[in-house]
Amino acid sequence: MGITTRDLAPDDAEVTAQLMLRIEADHPTGFCLAAHEVVELMTDMPSSVFAGAFDGEDLVAYLTVLPTRPSEDGQRFTLFGDVDPRRLDEGLGTLMLTHALDRARAIHARDAPDLPARYASQALAGREDQAGLLTSVGMAPGRHSFLMRATLSDDPREPAWPVGLTVSTFDPADADELRDAHNAAFADYPEGSPADPEFWQAFMIGPAHARHELSLVARGADGAVAGYVFTHEYAVPLSDGPGREAYVPYVGTLPAHRGRGLATSLLAGVLFRCREHGYARATLNVDTANPTGALGIYERAGFEQVYRQDFYKLDEPPA
Repeated sequence: MGITTRDLAPDDAEVTAQLMLRIEADHPTGFCLAAHEVVELMTDMPSSVFAGAFDGEDLVAYLTVLPTRPSEDGQRFTLFGDVDPRRLDEGLGTLMLTHALDRARAIHARDAPDLPARYASQALAGREDQAGLLTSVGMAPGRHSFLMRATLSDDPREPAWPVGLTVSTFDPADADELRDAHNAAFADYPEGSPADPEFWQAFMIGPAHARHELSLVARGADGAVAGYVFTHEYAVPLSDGPGREAYVPYVGTLPAHRGRGLATSLLAGVLFRCREHGYARATLNVDTANPTGALGIYERAGFEQVYRQDFYKLDEPPA
């Protein structure tokens, strides 16, 4: 029987999660979800695309297309996907990446044909097969990201906050305010795109992996957000090791509050709380060329590099 492709639905979440685990056991991907997390993403991001390649009843490859809401700068699509390690060198990667681009282009033609489009993906550093696949469809290499990991101290100490700021845990009632603050904090981030409400709800507010009680928000005397550190816990940890792993998706400081050590203090506060709640380690991703000097902040906090992902992009003009 030949290979067939079709969209994946919540009923396929378990086999999709099993395939992701087989892939993760072979090489780190940064995108390995448990079945309930697959269902959440499908449900909370209805604009997303999940599709699979099947050999009979066996799922042997998958793809995910995550589109952003169109903005004045265009529309961005993030493409994830991989192949069962037992089925490499059979053309499945080419099949699924081509299919992912076709689906993304169709969404762009429907939603924002008068705007430019960017199609982005990533390859594990050193995996020439992944890099070659992405360049074969016209994607060009760009920036890089490290996964970094810190072992949490057995004797954590809660930091002092900069004078004039108040710090509290994240309240989901402030979700829209935090999204606006996040977009302002990352407005000068190279090649970034603003977080739209659908993404914010699906990744930051509603999912089971969000740990609001371990996320911190600092406010100035006027009550406006000055900085924040968010905390997640994925069912499948991003790194190896015993015990629970916390993941820090974002560390942000508003421009008016930079240079005061706020990010350092908030990150230390989050790590303190994570250790108090029984976590053994924490991970995060950092762009190696982050203009805010984030890499140095994380290294001083005890984070060390685990592996590197290389970003690839394909920019296309309006239709």
